[in-house]
Amino acid sequence: MSPEQLSVIQTEMQQQGLRRLLVLSGDYHWCYLQANELQRKFTGDWLWISYRKQNAVLPEKAVSLLGQEYLHGIFDATEGFNAEALAILAGTLKAGSWLVMMVPAWRQWRYQPDKDSARWNEQLDAIPTPHFVQHIQQQIVSDPQVLLWRQNDPLCTPEFPQSEFPQYNSWQYGSWQLPDGNPTASQQAILARLLRANQGVWVITAPRGRGKSALAGMLMQQWQGNCWLTAPAKATTEVIRCYAREKGKFWSVDNLLKYCRQNSVSDIDWLLIDEAAAIPMPQLSELISYFPRILLTTTVQGYEGTGRGFLLKFCVGIPDSHILNLTAPVRWAENDPLENWLESALLFEDAIPVNNSDKTIRYHIYHQQQWIKQPKLLRQFYGILTSAHYKTSPLDLRRLLDAKGMQFIAALGNNALMGALWMVEEGGLSLELAHEIWAGRRRPRGNLVAQSLAAHSGLPQAAVLKSQRISRVAVPANYRRQGIAQGMIAYQRERAEKQGVDFISVSFGYTAELWELWRKCGFQLVRMGTHLEASSGCYTAMAIFPLSEQGIALAIQAQQQLARDAHWLESQIGFGLPVDYQTDHHLNRYDWQELSGFAFAYRPFSASLPALQRLLLNSDLPLIALRNHLQQEMSVEQCIAVLKLNGYKALMQLWRQETAQALSSLDKKLAKEWQAWTTAFSAANHLHHPTCY
Repeated sequence: MSPEQLSVIQTEMQQQGLRRLLVLSGDYHWCYLQANELQRKFTGDWLWISYRKQNAVLPEKAVSLLGQEYLHGIFDATEGFNAEALAILAGTLKAGSWLVMMVPAWRQWRYQPDKDSARWNEQLDAIPTPHFVQHIQQQIVSDPQVLLWRQNDPLCTPEFPQSEFPQYNSWQYGSWQLPDGNPTASQQAILARLLRANQGVWVITAPRGRGKSALAGMLMQQWQGNCWLTAPAKATTEVIRCYAREKGKFWSVDNLLKYCRQNSVSDIDWLLIDEAAAIPMPQLSELISYFPRILLTTTVQGYEGTGRGFLLKFCVGIPDSHILNLTAPVRWAENDPLENWLESALLFEDAIPVNNSDKTIRYHIYHQQQWIKQPKLLRQFYGILTSAHYKTSPLDLRRLLDAKGMQFIAALGNNALMGALWMVEEGGLSLELAHEIWAGRRRPRGNLVAQSLAAHSGLPQAAVLKSQRISRVAVPANYRRQGIAQGMIAYQRERAEKQGVDFISVSFGYTAELWELWRKCGFQLVRMGTHLEASSGCYTAMAIFPLSEQGIALAIQAQQQLARDAHWLESQIGFGLPVDYQTDHHLNRYDWQELSGFAFAYRPFSASLPALQRLLLNSDLPLIALRNHLQQEMSVEQCIAVLKLNGYKALMQLWRQETAQALSSLDKKLAKEWQAWTTAFSAANHLHHPTCY
C-alpha cells in the first residue's frame, strides 16, 4: 500500500467517524520505525502503551487513562499483551483514530514468552501463550476491516467487501458529525427523567463512547440545586466537569466518606459517582445512604474487571434503583471497525441465551487446545462465565487459554452448553516451602486456598497436600436451581479422587445463601477472613471437600480450630458463623504453634488474634501492649500514643516480644522447643513433631 492509499483511508475514517486497527508484525526495530513513520504522517496525540518505550504509559498504568480522549494510539505488544490495557486504550480513541498494534514476527509470536503472563500465570517466569496468540491472529486475519502489515511483506489495502460482510459495507457509513455539546435523543430522554427525579439510585450503564460522562455533566449543569461528584480518580472525570462547566464540587471517595460521617449533607441534592464499578462495594453502599439522589455511571464491558459484577452483585440489592442504558455511540459512528474487532477478539459480547428442553445432562472435559479448534465453544464457555460471575475480565480469558494447571468441565444438554466449571490445580509444595509460608517468611505466587490455609489458618499441611480449587462455576440464569452446578462439581469430585487429589477447595464472598449452596455440595467451612473483599463487599470464606485420609484429617483440624476461634472472629465480622462454638480457652498444642509463629517468626496479627486472646486469659503477666489493644479495645493509633512508640512497626515488634515473654513464662522449656521449630526448618524435626504434616 502506498502512503497515498493510507491517506485516503484516513480521510474516509475522519469523514465517517470510524476508527481502525492497523497491526504491525515483525521485530521490534522494524515495528518501531513504521510506527514512527505513521506518527510523522498523521497528526495526532499518538499515545503509546509500552513496556519498552521511554515516557510511554506502562500497561499496568493504563487505567489512569479512563475518562480521557486521544487521537491515535500505539499498543506495543512486542513483549507482552495486556488485554485490559488494549481495551482501555481503544476506549479513549476519538473518531478518525488509528490504533496501531505492534506484535512480534507472525510465525514466532506464539513461541515467545509473554511478559503479561506474570500477572495471571502461577509460574516463576514468563511463559509463551500460543493459544491466545492463535486466537488473536485468527481475529486479525478474519476481519476485513483490519490492516495487517508484516515485515518483508507489503501492506495490502483491504477490499472492504460489499456482500460477504454486509455489516462492514462502506456505503452504510455516511458522513458523521462530531457531538456539538447538545444531548442526543437517547441522552435527552434519560436527562429528562433525572431532572424530574425526587429520590432513588439511578444507574447508567453502557460500553465506552456512549456519552455517559457527558450526560452526567449535563445533569450537574442543568440541575437547579447542589450536586457533588466523586470517582476513583479525579482525572477520569474530566469530561463530566467539562460539560458541567465547573458547576458542582469534586470529592475523593475517602474524603467524602470522612466528611459524611461527621457532617450533614441534607442540602446536597445529587451525588454523582463516576466509574462506580471501580469503587469497593462497602464504600459504595455507605455513600448512597447519605444522599437522596444518586447517579452511578459504569462500563459493563469487563475490562475494568468488575463492570458486570456491578450489575450482578450491587444493583440488584438496591431498593428504588433504576437501570438506564445508552447503546448508540456518541464519540464514533455505529458499526465502528475497531470496536467490532475488540468485542470479538476479547469476547465482550453478551452470552447468547441457551434454550434446551432436554433434561439429560452429560459432562465433558475440555482442554486449552480445543478452545482454538472450536472458537464457538470458547465464546459459549467464556460467555457463561462473564454473564454469571462478577470477577470475569480479559485477564481470565488469558488464564483460560494458556495458564498452567487448569481443568475445564462443561454440562451439556442436547449439545447445548448449560454449565461451566473451571478448576485450578493447587498444593504439592515441599515441606520446607510450606513451613516458610506458614511462618510468614515466603509467599510465592499462586495456590490461593492452599497458601491461605497455611498463612492465615495455621495449617501448613494444606500447602503440601494435592488439591484442586473451584475458580469459577456458572450456569445460565434460565437453568439455575436445577442441580446443574452440583452435578458438575460431583462429576469433577469423582475425577479428582481417581487422580489422587486430597481435597477440593473453594473461596467465595460469604453470604448465608452462598454458603448454603456449598454446604449442599458437601463442602466444609474451614476459614473465615476478617477483611471485606473490595469487589463483593463480603468477607472471604474458604471451604473444602476432603477426598483422602489426609484431606479428612485436614478438614477435621481446620473445623475444630474454626470452632475454637469463632467467638473472636464474630466480634470482628459482626455475625455468627455456622459452626458449633467451642468455649474451651485453654492453650492447646495448635495454640502454641500459632503463638510461636507470631512471637518468633512473622505470622500476621490477624491470623494469630484468637490464640493471642486465649494467651491473655492464661497469662498473669501485664502484657500492656497486647491487653491495651485486645482487652481494652484501644485502637492501633491509641496504643502507639499511650506507649510512646514510633509507629505501627514498633507496636508490632512489642506485641511479638510480649507474646514470647508470655510463652516463656508459661513453660520455658516448651517455648524454647517451639522457637527452635519455628525459626529453623528441619525435615526430621517436622516428621516427628506432634503437629507434623
